[in-house]
Order: sequence, then structure tokens, then C-alpha cells
Amino acid sequence: MSACRRALKILAIAAGLLACAAVCAEAAGLNAGAAILMNLKSESVLYVQSEDVRIPPASLTKIMTMYLAMDALKQGRVALADDVKVSRRAASQPGARMNLAPGDVVSLDELLKGTAVASGNDAAVAVAEYIGGSVEVFNRMMNIKAEALGMKRTTFKTPNGLPASGQETTAGDMLILSKSYIETHPEALAYHSIESVTYKGKTTTNKNPLLRMYPHVDGLKTGWTKASKHNLIATAKSGDVRLVSVVLGSPTPSDLTYASSFLVDAGFRTVESGGKVKVAAQLEALEKGVSADMLMDVLGAAPPASGAKPAAPSDASAVLEDIVPISGDKAPEDDILPSDWTPPRLEDELEFEYDIDPGDDIEFDEGFSEEEFDDPSVWLSSGLFETQGFGNEVTQVREIAAQEIIDAVEALCIEANYAMSPDIKEAIRQGADGEEEEVPKEVLRQLLENAEIAAEGEFPLCQDTGMAVVFIEIGQDVRVTGSLIKDAVNEGVRRGYKEGYLRASVVADPVDRVNTGDNTPAVIYFDVVPGDKLKITVAPKGFGSENMSRVAMLKPSDGIAGIKRFVADTVKAAGPNPCPPIIVGVGVGGTMDYAALMAKQALLRPVGSANESWLWNGIEEELLKEINALNIGPAGLGGKTTALAVHIKAYPTHIAGLPVAVNIGCHATRHVEVTL
Repeated sequence: MSACRRALKILAIAAGLLACAAVCAEAAGLNAGAAILMNLKSESVLYVQSEDVRIPPASLTKIMTMYLAMDALKQGRVALADDVKVSRRAASQPGARMNLAPGDVVSLDELLKGTAVASGNDAAVAVAEYIGGSVEVFNRMMNIKAEALGMKRTTFKTPNGLPASGQETTAGDMLILSKSYIETHPEALAYHSIESVTYKGKTTTNKNPLLRMYPHVDGLKTGWTKASKHNLIATAKSGDVRLVSVVLGSPTPSDLTYASSFLVDAGFRTVESGGKVKVAAQLEALEKGVSADMLMDVLGAAPPASGAKPAAPSDASAVLEDIVPISGDKAPEDDILPSDWTPPRLEDELEFEYDIDPGDDIEFDEGFSEEEFDDPSVWLSSGLFETQGFGNEVTQVREIAAQEIIDAVEALCIEANYAMSPDIKEAIRQGADGEEEEVPKEVLRQLLENAEIAAEGEFPLCQDTGMAVVFIEIGQDVRVTGSLIKDAVNEGVRRGYKEGYLRASVVADPVDRVNTGDNTPAVIYFDVVPGDKLKITVAPKGFGSENMSRVAMLKPSDGIAGIKRFVADTVKAAGPNPCPPIIVGVGVGGTMDYAALMAKQALLRPVGSANESWLWNGIEEELLKEINALNIGPAGLGGKTTALAVHIKAYPTHIAGLPVAVNIGCHATRHVEVTL
């Protein structure tokens, strides 16, 4: 555990705030995937909600880009007046832009304004190339800095936050980053508080809506992508009290603005009350009909004589007394807001500006350097690409060294066994909330606790670390050099299971049963796709769940009813053996073997996502209800959460058959991926 993260946790516990806020947040949560609020003066966490849920960081990434730029300025390696030549790569970035063009010469100062204010994806890449020499080097700098700060659940892949496979963060990590950034470089807030920037005739207003709502807000950053939803980190200062709020994953701009506004507003009320009315308690009060004005009246009431409770509007005090005791203690003088401060009306929400157009689904290309974009001839001479002729067409072939595959598979084997994916963790949390009996609730809580211990201590989630199942999507314009892909994958598995101290569970022959000692060979599936990328998915499969899987060749006349009956009967027969709550992968169609493959592939789909087919989506929902009505429950001890999801994948089949396969995944259903 890093010093920064340890300090945050110790201070929060010492202040007695984190536990209370977490408990209260279960009853009264903001409409967001995660949120956290800190008083930087006292280093007290005032509110926390799902701080470790992982989401893509979107343009919040630019805080780290700004941080590294400020570090370089402080170290004297660069100066604000430095002229920076804009590369084609930087100028071609999609989404929110400063309006840079290839060949433009812009001062570093202007680029920092474009990054912080306009959230320019082009400006952020220009800064990264100037500070790091290339985007690739800068990306490594970002992750080294994140590790040094103790951001253990964050991985950066782009300097501007455009989508990239494996790029993720959490509210807790973003608080660590923001706290360190503000305290190390307070001068940076001068950029984040600028209301608008103009470059080459294009004026862009600051995307932080709270800057125009609260006089005390002076930063930090918004972010939006399709996967991450709406995000905002805000910081506000009154007197010598500074708050930092992080809100991630709000479904709409309105939800985001309300959540962020509420946290800043309630945070200052908590400070003003001497911490007597916690942020989560205020949220619960508002949900019970107590207005913000009533809360201010209660907190501002004169302290009564002889220790009696302060006077308050009757409709507010009755509700508040049920939530948290109200004290007449005065806050320390230096923690009291100025007397003329009043909270703004939350309905004065301004239009949210997107960092990427909502219709865009962008995968950032990490494969090129500035020179490769500016001079295409480098493609042919650098060894990165070569040309091959096919008839009258010329195709650029990208080379990927086998060693890259080995390193990637090694890391994925370890990560898959140590870390539960955020979608599954969230589904387990929701399952615990929906259980009525204490036993299934406690089992689900223990599963989450086990996942946290495994991630923190880098221990396997389960003693059965599975047989390595590896899916390879290779672009038709990729050539692997150095060895066969299959050999590279197996070498990566061998190293991953050795370096990660993972159990070797593979026997060389199904009958002789002699252990290979290194968990190889892996089961590898290949799929050739368009493009010049190589995607690797590692899905270790334990056999407690694999042994409960089944394949059947139904008659076409069995139809949907027969499919549903076969799936439900398979789960019922499995009972507690596959370690429920389970994920049920179903393959329908193709041939016997292809149905089984589709069932396993279906387990890779994020829990909570909808099937692309309205027909199969409806069948998934019906099956999930039917399976959860079996009362097998978590760990087979009864309850409503036998399955977290049912995922179906279908394919055309022969007129005379109806192949159906069920592949059951345990509560962890491990799988991670990377794109090279």
C-alpha cells in the first residue's frame, strides 16, 4: 500500500468518517457509479460511494497530463514560452478539440490552456509529445507517476482519455491524483478556472459547469465517453477550506451536475456544522423532503442554553433527528464559511459539453509515433511496416514481436487470477442489496471482501486458478515475428503461472493424468479479423463450474421452450457445485462444437450489458428470473441470487438440428484482455 493511499485511509478512519459515510451511502446514494468527497484542510473523507468501482477515465486523464507538464515546468525542463510544433498525430485527434492543425507552432502555455479548458484531445497529445518525446513514452510516464502516487487501480493508455482497451480508474484513485496535483501544483488551478479559450477563431468555454454555478469552484475536469458515462472532478475553496469531489459514471448530465453540486454544497455545510451532519445524512434528509434551505436554517440556528437542541423548522428537525443527532457545537472559526455565502440553486444547470461526441465509438491508435504520422516513408524503412502486393492492391503489414505476446499473456494470466472485474463486483453488490435473508447477504459480502483482499495482497481469487483459455483476434494485416503465436501464448502462460504463484492444474494426457507442472498447454482459439491489431483475451477456467456444463442436440421442434428447459435443468442439476452466484453462458446454433465455443464466448460479455438481439435479450431476462427462482442462492445456501446473468450467443444452423450448449462460470468468471 502506497504512502498516499495509506495516509488517506488512516486519516479517514481516524476522523471516524469513512465508515459512517459508507453505511449511510447504502441508504442514500447519488445517481452515479461512484463518488467521493474530501476536505483537503483536515484530510477528512466526508462521503464515499463505490470508491473502487473501475471505469474508463475519459478526459479525467488530462489531469495526469497536466500534472506531468507542471512537474516538467517546476524542474526547469520546459518553459511556458516554449514553441511546440503540432504533429499530424496530435492534430488528427477526434472529439473535443482546441482546433490545432498539423505544423502549427503553439506555445506550451496555450496548449495547457487548450488541455485544461477546451479539454482538447489534440492539445493533450501535443503536450504529451513535447514532454515525453512521444505518446508511448509519455504513457509510461503517466503510469509510473500513478504507481508512485499509490493509484493501484488505474492504468493509463492515452494522454487525452480517448478509449483504449485496459484503460481504467476509480473514484478513490482520482481523489489521490487530484489531491496530490492541487497540493503539489496549486498554480495549475489558474488554468482550470479559465472560463474560455480562443484559438484560430474557435472559442471553447470551460466544460466544468460548476465554474459558472459556484463562486468558490476553481477546477478541475469533466470527462465523457460511451463506456464511462458522465464524470466530473470539482474543487472549491472557501476561506482556507478546500473541498475536492469526484463523481464518476452518472447516466445523464443532469445527474452529474446535481451530484457534483450537492457534494460541494453539502460538504461546506458539513464543515460549517463542525461535522455534525454528514454529507450522506444530508442526502437522506433531502430525499425525505427536507430542502437545502431548511438544512441551512437548522445548521444556522443559534445554540440553545444549557445544552438543549437548537430550534429548527418543525418539518426539518423531525426528519433530521431520525437521521443524525443535531448539535449546537460551533465549528472552529477558520472552518466557517463567509457570512455572505449562500448555496446556488441546483436547477440552474448549464448544458454539459461532451469530450467526445455521444455518437462516437473511438478506439485510440497507439501504434504510431509523431515521425510515422508526419512522414509515411518511415513506415517502409523503420521495420514497423512492410508492404506486400496482392494483385493490384498494396497492403501495409504490421509486425508484432512474439516477445510482446509472451509479456502480455504473462501479465494477463496474473491479473485475471488476482482481480475481479468491476461489472461482476457491481452485480454482486446489487445481488446483496436484493437479498432479504442475512445468510445470502453475508455470503455475497464475503465474496466482495475476498475480491478486495485478493487485489490488495495480489493473491489468487480462488485456489483453482483454472486452465488457461486464450482467445486471439488477429488482424489480417499483422505478422508475428520471432516464433509461432501458439508457442508465444504457451510461453506467456508458463511464465504467468510461475511468476504469479498460480496452481498448475493441467495434465499432459486425460488418462495418464501426469501434471505438466506449468499449466500448459493452453486452450487457444484464433479468429482473423480486419485491421492491424492483435487482441488477446485470457480467461482462466476453473473446473468446478466447467464440470457442470452440458451440450445437447435438440430437435428443431423443441424451439425456445426446449432451449429454456435445457438451460434451467442444467443449472438446477449443477446446484451449489459451480460456486454460485454463477454466470450462465449459452450457445445456440452452429454445430455441436461451435455451440460449446459460443457458450464460453458468451461468458466474456460484461454483466449488465444487453444482448444485441431483442429476441435473445428477452429470453435472457426470462431465464435469469427462472434460474434465480430455484433458490439455490449464493454458495448454495439459498437466496434470490443464484445467477448474476444469462448471456446467449446464437449462430445459423442446419435445418435438421438445434445445438445448445451451456457453459457455467463461477462467481468470479475471470477474463481480461489487451490489444497490441
